[in-house]
Amino acid sequence: MSIKEHIESAKEELTHDEKLFAGLVRVERFYKKNRFAIIALVAILFAGSIGYVVMNYIKERKREAANTALLRLEKNPDDTSAMKQLLENGPKLAELFLLKKASIAGDIKSLESLKKSKDAVVSDLASYHLGVWKSDRKELENYRMKSGALLKEFALFDEAYLLMKKGKIKEAQERLSLIAKNSPLKAAAQMLEHYGVVEKQRGSE
Repeated sequence: MSIKEHIESAKEELTHDEKLFAGLVRVERFYKKNRFAIIALVAILFAGSIGYVVMNYIKERKREAANTALLRLEKNPDDTSAMKQLLENGPKLAELFLLKKASIAGDIKSLESLKKSKDAVVSDLASYHLGVWKSDRKELENYRMKSGALLKEFALFDEAYLLMKKGKIKEAQERLSLIAKNSPLKAAAQMLEHYGVVEKQRGSE
């Protein structure tokens, strides 16, 4: 390599070093100017990651506690300690359990309370079971007339049954005709309709 080439190579190295130094100076200036914002951002990110891990841990613990409480309640529905634990760790799950218990036992007071639930599904099902347990045709009618009623056809069937008990066969048949042909309740609806006609014939003999 000639002396000229050595000089050019040295110049290039110096230029590269100068650029690197200039870059470091710019970074240092930027850091000094914005160090508080950078430290704050790092702290926020760190706190956020810690918070995320902690929240996930708490959620998992709550889920486990709720499941444990539910298993205890399945064995003993009157376990007040388990119910308290379930309400604290899984309030939605607790409402569903209370709904199941009330709908089986016909607990009107509990169903009235669950009807006011903020959970749309719990409120809907509680409304239906209230109508059934109270044998209240009007309440069942009001329920099925609501938009999005989950058990609309069941309410129609129950309403028809109550009408038949009152001897209002034609009205009952009208309700049963509203049950869709592909509904799993259709066969039962046809049996009820037939039963109503037979009873009417017997009554007229």
